Amino acid sequence: MVQSMTGYSRVSRHTPRGTVTVEARSTNHRYLEISQRLPDGCGGLEGQVAQMIRSRLQRGRVDVTVTAQSRRAAAKRVACEAALAEAYHATLLQLKARLGLKGQVTLDHLLALPRLIEVVEESDQRQTMWPAVRRVIEQAVADLLVMRKREGQRLLKDLRLQGARMRAALKAIRERLPQSVAQQKRRLEERIATLVGGSASVATRIQEALAAVKDLDVHEELVRLDSHLAQLQQLLTSGRPIGKTLDFLAQELMREANTLGAKANDAAIVKRVIEMKGAIERIREQAQNLE
Repeated sequence: MVQSMTGYSRVSRHTPRGTVTVEARSTNHRYLEISQRLPDGCGGLEGQVAQMIRSRLQRGRVDVTVTAQSRRAAAKRVACEAALAEAYHATLLQLKARLGLKGQVTLDHLLALPRLIEVVEESDQRQTMWPAVRRVIEQAVADLLVMRKREGQRLLKDLRLQGARMRAALKAIRERLPQSVAQQKRRLEERIATLVGGSASVATRIQEALAAVKDLDVHEELVRLDSHLAQLQQLLTSGRPIGKTLDFLAQELMREANTLGAKANDAAIVKRVIEMKGAIERIREQAQNLE
């Protein structure tokens, strides 16, 4: 199913060990990029979370934030690094002697130095919460996927509308083409008649005539546009990720539309070409939002 790359979900679950909340959001990105914020004690599980997301999504920047509040506070103790304190003290005494400073090295001086005294958690309850965290992440990713698919269906509806507009414009161009060609041929005949009556050489007359006839031939562009629109229809019903392919196809559609507009020396056809280019531009914009 066609998916948008934009989505958001938030899932919170109360478990016997505590409360787990997961927020997942995704935005447009050329590839799949995953950013995670996991609770303390679960940092080593980033690979499992990333694999879980990669198995469900193919494009977009995905940000996952997990918070876990344990019902039991982890036991804590104060740890003093005695060896580090001794090294600090010896270093301060050496510095004092070298600089010729007066006074004593006190406990206050030592406590001002880093990592001397720290609060340590005896056990990490969050690590034991991982099974519950995993289930909540899976649900958040599933909800995110639902929103991306729902948004993808809205984009798909618009893409079909733009395709229909292009087909209508092509139909109008084909209906107008015989009249346009007839008008251009009349102008060409008038131009040749003018040249024959003047001093222009035969080579010049032939060259201008060939150039004009070449400009009248838009059959190739019309065939290519028909082919591209058929590919668009197949793509929209393929049921697979289409963002990158759709972007490329829109570029090819725009290329043929530009050539058609450059060759058409007819205001009515040019108007229809402009309508087509507007539809193609909207397709390109939507392609940037699709997985």
